[in-house]
Amino acid sequence: MPSMIFAQTQKNVSGKVTDDKNNPLPGVSVSIKDSKFNASTDFDGNYTLEYSSDLANPVIVFSYVGFTAKSEQINNRTQLNMAMEEETNKLNEVVIIGYGSQKKSNVTGAISTVKKESLETRATTNPAEALQGLVAGVNVQKSGGVAGASVSVKIRGVNTFGATEPLYIIDGFQGSINTVNPTNIESMEVLKDGAAAAIYGSVAANGVIIVTTKNGKKEGVKVDFSSFLSVTNPSKTLDMLDADGYRTVNKRMYDEYNKYATSPKPLPAYITAPSDANTDWQDEVFRSGLTQNYGLGIQGRQGDFKFALYGNFVKQKGIVIDNEFGQQTGSARVSFKKSIFDIDGKMAYMGTQNALPSFQLKEVYTMAPLVPVYDENEEYGFGLANKNGLPAATNPVAEEYFKKNNNIGQDITANISATANIAPWLKYKLAYSYRVKNNQQTFHFPPYIANPKEVHLYPVQRELRTTWNEQILDNIITIDKTFGKHVFGLMLGNTFNSQASNWNDVSVEGKTTDYTVENGQLVSIDRPSGFLDPGFETIGAGRGGTYSADGSKFQYNRVSFFSRLNYSYNDRYLLQVTVRKDGSSKFGQDSRWGTFPSIALGWKIEQEDFFPKDMILSTLKLRASWGQLGNEAALGYYSANTLIKTGNTLGNGYVQGIGSNPWPGSIATALENRNLQWETTDSKNIGIDYTLLKGKISGSMNYYHNVTDNLLITKKLAPSAGIDDPVLNVGKISNSGFEFEVNYSDNVNEFKYNAGLNLSTLKNRVEELANDGQTIYGEGLKYGDEHFPTQARVGSPISGFYLYKTDGIFQSAEEVTAHNKDGVLLQPNAQPGDIRFKDLNGDGTIDEKDKAYAGTGLPKLEVNLSLGASYKGFDFSTLIGSGWGNKLYNGNRYFYESMNSGTNMLASTLNSWTPENHSNIPRAVLQDPNGNSRESDRFLESGDFIRMRQLQFGYTIPSSMLGKAKIDKIRFYVSAENLFTITNYSGIDPEFSRDKVIDTGVDRFVYPFTRSFVSGVQFIF
Repeated sequence: MPSMIFAQTQKNVSGKVTDDKNNPLPGVSVSIKDSKFNASTDFDGNYTLEYSSDLANPVIVFSYVGFTAKSEQINNRTQLNMAMEEETNKLNEVVIIGYGSQKKSNVTGAISTVKKESLETRATTNPAEALQGLVAGVNVQKSGGVAGASVSVKIRGVNTFGATEPLYIIDGFQGSINTVNPTNIESMEVLKDGAAAAIYGSVAANGVIIVTTKNGKKEGVKVDFSSFLSVTNPSKTLDMLDADGYRTVNKRMYDEYNKYATSPKPLPAYITAPSDANTDWQDEVFRSGLTQNYGLGIQGRQGDFKFALYGNFVKQKGIVIDNEFGQQTGSARVSFKKSIFDIDGKMAYMGTQNALPSFQLKEVYTMAPLVPVYDENEEYGFGLANKNGLPAATNPVAEEYFKKNNNIGQDITANISATANIAPWLKYKLAYSYRVKNNQQTFHFPPYIANPKEVHLYPVQRELRTTWNEQILDNIITIDKTFGKHVFGLMLGNTFNSQASNWNDVSVEGKTTDYTVENGQLVSIDRPSGFLDPGFETIGAGRGGTYSADGSKFQYNRVSFFSRLNYSYNDRYLLQVTVRKDGSSKFGQDSRWGTFPSIALGWKIEQEDFFPKDMILSTLKLRASWGQLGNEAALGYYSANTLIKTGNTLGNGYVQGIGSNPWPGSIATALENRNLQWETTDSKNIGIDYTLLKGKISGSMNYYHNVTDNLLITKKLAPSAGIDDPVLNVGKISNSGFEFEVNYSDNVNEFKYNAGLNLSTLKNRVEELANDGQTIYGEGLKYGDEHFPTQARVGSPISGFYLYKTDGIFQSAEEVTAHNKDGVLLQPNAQPGDIRFKDLNGDGTIDEKDKAYAGTGLPKLEVNLSLGASYKGFDFSTLIGSGWGNKLYNGNRYFYESMNSGTNMLASTLNSWTPENHSNIPRAVLQDPNGNSRESDRFLESGDFIRMRQLQFGYTIPSSMLGKAKIDKIRFYVSAENLFTITNYSGIDPEFSRDKVIDTGVDRFVYPFTRSFVSGVQFIF
């Protein structure tokens, strides 16, 4: 009897859910609004839902990630089918997160999304460069303007002294952004805070960028062809002295030196001797460049089978002589359903050919204009700095002509995954990735002379070959359940990462050494041997010559376990909890494992009853998160182990006889450290997401505070220690800042327009080192061990400029005498025209203790503005970027405005101080007895800039004219990249990257950046 009563109080409704192409949708959530009754569609899109007959006017709701939620009154029907449409509302878009996806409206972390439409307008071959200016808190810089130059990406400042690049996830697997063709990208998600990135744990301390490539979406086949041609030129070069100016400044150097010297030096002949040469060495090595880019994509879908094929060809002629870069990429991706399985597979290939400049940029600036490029009287036909007492220097054109430096690489990736849909609410995914990189770098030169002090008598061939491979295996279980207003999502997984690499470096020089004993001494004599032709470019061609070789290999393993819980109540209150545990072979057995948790909360305020409806503010979500991330990038693969070094040098060898003939020996120079730990970044973030005017305006605001503890720092030991400098966990760095993003789009009839603004602030601070008085020095600009502009000290940024403070120029001998402490001259070697330096600590001596903090190369504020509009077939877009509050140390001025030796110099030195010209540039004086060129704020400049990154105009042929040809789209465009820069910085460019973060802002021989003019076409059918 009770069961009969129960049956009478229940009703059933069933049906099928499909997409707009009538394809079944499994896993769709089906529920009765404001009740506990719910169900899900099966693999064929069918569902059956029981509900109480007591409900008045029940409404059935269908919801599915990526599709617009649908609702409809049941009206006593027992059969109800539903066709769902793909989501177009920005807040309901799907955002790719670690090992999954989520509706944007439910995201609780700081995640920014860049869609393909924003990337397709950038004329670049590197997706990372295309990100520049599009996301708040993401700093993108190039290392220089040569073809194939690297791109540096930093997210929310600098957390470590090691590598600062973010983790890149390509279609679910760790990879390299350089292997992806920008036209093949569907979207890029930037995970900026600890909660968003914590699922990747130990490899995510620098942030995460998730790249999703295109796959077939619509029924049928689509072909996409795109191409652009870019003409490039150096946007700026240095203004160097010509021949007359060179003689003038050099004469001043000697005159000023001899004026006070006890042993005057005679003027070199080059100052007075006639010469027809007036070489502009920058004109000789820089040129116009040309980039060609061709891309072809084919994607399609038939039922459950989707595929995408993409290929791209790039050829760059660089702005430097003989600098060429080529890149070919290809990828194939397929996905399909079979029974309960979703199968996804992808293969990708990238080949690169890079001919790098063989000369050093400093040679271009150093070489005197009195030297001709070519000289038929010289043995090898090139001009040399060997006449009239000219200082020895290298002819860069000769260096480039004789030397060959080529780099060839191949990068192959294969991914496959199978997802078992065990139940509508339960999935298991098994995924495997294999990646291999090969690199071959070759160097060759015949006998030649480009510098009279560096005579190359014998040909040399060198080959460096590296192979690296990585295997990743993922096991992931996901559970998604809905209980009335409660929605749960649970993920459990583990991943195994194994890397291995080996390298071999072999060289041969076309000589052999004969040894004889004369008067009891071993005497060596070199003679030519091997290389039938000095132009032969193989290792075997040098048979009979002198061979040398080196090589090594490494193995690295990491095992990780992770879990994530997502919970929402009433589509209003959101919770995400993540835990990841990583074990790495880099660490000793006592501290191999690290645990990285996170928690994030979200509140969709617009869902509350008190939230005003139909007001300017449409949606509002409050977010808060905390998480921890790990980092091991600053650690070598075997830094925790005792390492033995073998060598036959005097330092490592075993000395025999008179000591000039060492035997091979081995020594343990690196001590074991089992207690090394992960660098750990503690990340806190609070933010809001909002939309106004029914979605016309959208954006976000974030405040973050990150603290990285247990920094892995190399501690300098006294040479007498006899061991390598150890890596220790001894530091702490903090980064904090505010981010703001706003986007606006609207239309007036056929006129559409949009604008976007993003800004971010950064405060970076070293909180702890091994001790409060410790100083970590950046690069020494003079021979590597002198002239250090940057230091890391407690209380200042990681790349702080610590410099002597200048106080004008001595205009007379009386001023020099007046600059004293208790009658003792502070600068005893100074003369009129020299720089006055401040004795900041008042101890009567100007030394290292008088250096003071003078700023950092890290911008305090970055602001980017994007504008776009379209009318009928015409479109326009522009991107303007800017950086504020940072300083730049102009190393070029240090090298070429010091006026203390016979190198060429900047044209500004013509305005150097003389008794008749009291300028703000000190006197030119040989050997610089006062130290005017010491590291001081003389070379420090403002790094503020505003840059027109891109200006583009396009035209799309109306579809009415293409319909008969079955062509979807033809668009032509012209674009200017890096059109102009407004800045007071006198160097090459105010926006450049350095290999080491501690050297940020130090401008040292950066190749000129380029200004590009682009024309392109996009063709879809």
